[in-house]
Amino acid sequence: MPESKLANLDVAVIGAGPTGLMLACELAMRGVRVSVLERRQESTNITRAFAIHARTLELLDSRGLVDDVLKRGFAVGSVAPVPGATVSLAEELRVRYPFILMVPQSGTEHVLAARAERLGVRVIRGAEVAGLEQDLNQRNGGVDITLGNGERVRAGYVVGCDGAHSAVRRLLNIDFVGKQYATHIMLADVRLTRPPEELMFARTNNEGVVLVLPFGDGWYRAIVWDRLREQEPLSTPVSMADINDALGRIAGEEDPSDPVPPGLPTLTEKP
Repeated sequence: MPESKLANLDVAVIGAGPTGLMLACELAMRGVRVSVLERRQESTNITRAFAIHARTLELLDSRGLVDDVLKRGFAVGSVAPVPGATVSLAEELRVRYPFILMVPQSGTEHVLAARAERLGVRVIRGAEVAGLEQDLNQRNGGVDITLGNGERVRAGYVVGCDGAHSAVRRLLNIDFVGKQYATHIMLADVRLTRPPEELMFARTNNEGVVLVLPFGDGWYRAIVWDRLREQEPLSTPVSMADINDALGRIAGEEDPSDPVPPGLPTLTEKP
């Protein structure tokens, strides 16, 4: 089995998401030899997570990263859960950043990856972890990592930061304790023909819950919980028509003369 071109590492971090990249940066600041192994060949432009809260912004500020992240996002300082009722985060949160920053996870990853590079961290893409074996024979121990291409990497420690479907957890037979939350939450990144007036559009009624959140670049994240879909299998595909129908029933105003009620966000692109 071929040896990897990577030198032996103090720590191998598996997963180049925000958690893995931030951890690698923190370790590198303390002189630890660390590399990040990432299954994906390219950095992603997929939204995935979409918001950073006040305390996380403070932590990013402590590392000199907050300005770069703020440039990539859109601050939301209030939310109106029902018409006529607005919650001001600036009044409720007595903190340095009294807002929610709407920013795609891909933007956060780009900022953290750039910092990791400046600190000398290697982010190895296309490095899928296929095997882990702890060496109990040598005095200092360590972990042998087998990659999908057959290469082997030796690290003193391995940290799994590879998400909900973690290969590290699977290879170590560590259970993901809990039960599946068997309900339908529909997510879609969309452009709107009629954007809402509120920065954070939120509506709820007996039919379900709707949130529409801006990214600041013309794209929005629509989050919909629709009671009518509760009996559908979770594997049932979601269409643009499904999202629009749910928006109309949950967030719309009953006006038979207007197929698109005033103030109701409507989609122009498929989720």
